[in-house]
Amino acid sequence: MIIIDRIRIKGFRSIQSLQMSLGRSSILLGANNCGKSTVLKALELALTNDIVVEKEDFHVERSGSFSDTLWVDVRFVPLNEEGKRFSAFQDEWHKEFNGMIRRDHYRREYFAFRTKFQKLADGEIKRTRYVLNHWDGEKLGQTLDELPSSLQVVSIDAEENLREDLKNERSFVSRMVVGLGSALEEHPDYADTPIEDLRQRLDSLCEALEGPGAQLPDDVTLTADNIEEFFSLVKSDSEKIIPFSALQGKGSQKSLAILSIVALVDLLTKQAHLQNRPLFMLIAAEEPEIHLHPNAQRALMAQLKSMSHQFIVSTHSPYVASVCEPNEFRSMIKTGENIQVRWLPQNIDPLETRAIKRLILRFRGETLFARGLIFVEGVTEEQLLRGMFQIYFGDDPSAFGISIVGVDGKSYAPFLMLALSLKKPFCVISDNDGDARHVVQKQLSETEKRLHCVAKDNQSGLFFLSPGLAMEGELVYKTQLKREIYDALLACNTSPNTSQKSRRLQYERLLAMTSRELKRRLEKKKAEYSSFLGDIIAQNIYGQPIENLLPQAVLQAFELISVWIGKKEKRLV
Repeated sequence: MIIIDRIRIKGFRSIQSLQMSLGRSSILLGANNCGKSTVLKALELALTNDIVVEKEDFHVERSGSFSDTLWVDVRFVPLNEEGKRFSAFQDEWHKEFNGMIRRDHYRREYFAFRTKFQKLADGEIKRTRYVLNHWDGEKLGQTLDELPSSLQVVSIDAEENLREDLKNERSFVSRMVVGLGSALEEHPDYADTPIEDLRQRLDSLCEALEGPGAQLPDDVTLTADNIEEFFSLVKSDSEKIIPFSALQGKGSQKSLAILSIVALVDLLTKQAHLQNRPLFMLIAAEEPEIHLHPNAQRALMAQLKSMSHQFIVSTHSPYVASVCEPNEFRSMIKTGENIQVRWLPQNIDPLETRAIKRLILRFRGETLFARGLIFVEGVTEEQLLRGMFQIYFGDDPSAFGISIVGVDGKSYAPFLMLALSLKKPFCVISDNDGDARHVVQKQLSETEKRLHCVAKDNQSGLFFLSPGLAMEGELVYKTQLKREIYDALLACNTSPNTSQKSRRLQYERLLAMTSRELKRRLEKKKAEYSSFLGDIIAQNIYGQPIENLLPQAVLQAFELISVWIGKKEKRLV
């Protein structure tokens, strides 16, 4: 098995210069215009001749003029059965890459080449490929006149459309359909042979994409011959096999295109196996979630990953991200002209991996797409902070791309690792009772050393409540929220059928409590009072200044968050 483990891009579209590592699966995350789609297109430039490069594809320099050259480097390496990098290619790949394999300084083999586009004086754009003799030194070797046919890339665009693909002679679908026709001419005996495992694969995917019960008609026997006929009918806009109305919906169009790609990839893989020749299949998908419901997104990801030797996807979908492994994430961040790519350490232990996966699943992947993160101890603090955020900034945290995450205790380390690795600014708002301050500070310090970074450089920090206090003590002793706390506790203990007299008596009992008793009552009602109190703080029915409603640590954290979102805090007087 082989994969592309490194890609290097220079002067292509929004990317001035970029180098990144890739795994067997890589999930590109990031805001719009940070280069995700450009990376996918760069892989197509390198591995196919399908894309026509135009003047606008060259990077715009600071002077405002277009560059004259762009290039993409890719490096292939062998993997062993466990998916780890191996020192030497298998014999079949030695034969395929004959004379083009090089060794790094650890004596490990690789095959790398550069695809270069040069804009000539007459406006023509010339493409040339070179073998890379030295990856790190970028030393070019012999020209590569033709790509090995064993290297295949399948591109799935955000707005995938089968008929449009068939009209484009350079698309994967068009090339594979032509190849299927040629293969049937050479081997007519395969034309009528049923392909049952392909039918099972398509039925399963069809149900995932279109809903329960959806599958291929029972009277259709899948053979290579009728698959070719199917594409011929679709290309000619025939209604014999697919009524036009069935293709008017965007979701149906995309489902049909994906099912067709799956069928062709499956046939290509079978053909390579029958001919006993090597095959590398890269599937590059741009926002495959568009027009698909969440369950279909998950099913599609699993299907595409299982079919490909390497899978790369750009996404804005938390449902897509939530079915991926933490080490597959590549967070792309654009700062001015520069684009950085960040990922989690590849040597994190299984316990840390499971903790991060739980975080991602619990919040449906939203933490990966957040503009910034607020880490708190648990659900109580989550609910309180949401109301405090709303009164301070005038809107819900989600409106600013901020996620509030309860870590269920004081085990912040995996969450800090996620935030620092992907370069997401964060605030920890922590209790300050017992040894909480020491424990949290130690976790951050150890994570910073491990990742060789500093939280302050990432506009991040730790904020602690008053010494010796947890959240309930802070609310009672260090804020002026007594009336709001009474209202929240009253809401916990009453129902719409409670009489006015009973409500008045309960309120009088609350007023008679000492501060210590009030704190204890809050501690007993942790799971109940916080949602009511969060809403009451957000509404601020008593018109209090914000400084009276929020603990000092929360105010300090919000001042930092206002820098993230470029918004000055709202003050009520």
